[in-house]
Amino acid sequence: MAMKTTRKGAVKGRVVSKSPGRLLAVAQSFDNKAGHYELIRVEGNTVFYTFTNLQGQQNDATMAVFTWRRLQERVLQPQEPSPAALLGFLLVACALAFPPAASSQVAANSLPASENLPTRSFTLPGAQPEPDHSPKPGAAGEPQAARADADIIAASLSLTNSSGDPKAEEHYRTAVLAVKAKDLAVAADEMLEASKVSPQNALILYGLAVIQARNQQPELALPSLEEAMRIGLPGPESARAPDLVAAIRYAIKKNEAEQKKVTPLKLWGTYGIALDDPLQEFEDRGGRTIFKTRTPLSREMVLWKVDGEATVRGHWLEKNTLTEEFIFADSRKHDPKPRTTTEEHWWLVTILINPDGSLDGSRMETCTRETSFGCERPDAQRGKVITFKGHVEPNGDITIAQAGSEPSMTLKKTSRVANTPPPDVRIDVD
Repeated sequence: MAMKTTRKGAVKGRVVSKSPGRLLAVAQSFDNKAGHYELIRVEGNTVFYTFTNLQGQQNDATMAVFTWRRLQERVLQPQEPSPAALLGFLLVACALAFPPAASSQVAANSLPASENLPTRSFTLPGAQPEPDHSPKPGAAGEPQAARADADIIAASLSLTNSSGDPKAEEHYRTAVLAVKAKDLAVAADEMLEASKVSPQNALILYGLAVIQARNQQPELALPSLEEAMRIGLPGPESARAPDLVAAIRYAIKKNEAEQKKVTPLKLWGTYGIALDDPLQEFEDRGGRTIFKTRTPLSREMVLWKVDGEATVRGHWLEKNTLTEEFIFADSRKHDPKPRTTTEEHWWLVTILINPDGSLDGSRMETCTRETSFGCERPDAQRGKVITFKGHVEPNGDITIAQAGSEPSMTLKKTSRVANTPPPDVRIDVD
């Protein structure tokens, strides 16, 4: 009697109903170059799964059943030539027989479906996204900014070839040549040297102001240009000066507004409150003295997940430590080692940035743990929630006022680095 053989590469999975009268096999789990995929459940045409990357970080996500099966099929390595492979050989033969334009069109229309999979893009916890520097169409102030830059560039390209001062002429001519070569670093150095040699030369101060403006240094350019206008500029430069002053002032105001603007990437980082002095007390109990040292409650907030243009998430940690030291009155007895107990409360924190720059936030308790004990997870639906309002200080600190009777507190920004919680403390930011 022939033995039933098992096909290589098969996976164990589930069978779900795709449509009335039609069933679809779904893999329970599989691995690829990105990591490990573990099926949680299937609802309709949606797969709920847990993804574990090669560094051990986990993230719960969803995808379509069709996409899940496509990923599963790409993992399998069939041993026998498939019809798709035979079709590939036929395509190669067609490519040799047709002109390049025709062959490229055939190849584009006959790519396997697995190469055109719908993809999802998500950011793992703690991974800072790249800031988007692309200009947004219709952004306020965009025409004015373009015009201001154009005025500055035009002024730099029309600098006169001579300063009129033989002592500074060498540095001045080199600076003008560097500007035309778009080497603004050399231009700035040479024009600055020329201004040191001839500090009352209006043309040199004018050229220095223009180069500083092109180097995105409007705060330095404005006094140089105003001094050149006070000394007296020739006709062409004097005619350009008012527009240049306006362009430089606009650049200064724009920089100030940009610095005051609150964005999720500016909030990214670690914040904390300075600790007070530890509190120490003692008590006599049964022939021994117990010294207790208690550190005050410390608060730390780490923001490490940017969600859109106005929301940032992370975790909030409250921690206190109690150290007990036992000393016996009888010197013949051995004093035990001090015992330290740490209690931690972990919260999910979410901050929304309002259009006026103020902050609305909330934190929900997700985990409580003590020394030698695991993380006790409160009910996710009924966990303790605290709301707060706040604002960003000029130095980057965050001042918040929690709902209730507690006074406002200022969380000082201690680092621009944001670390994720330990593996056993799962903060669900999605």
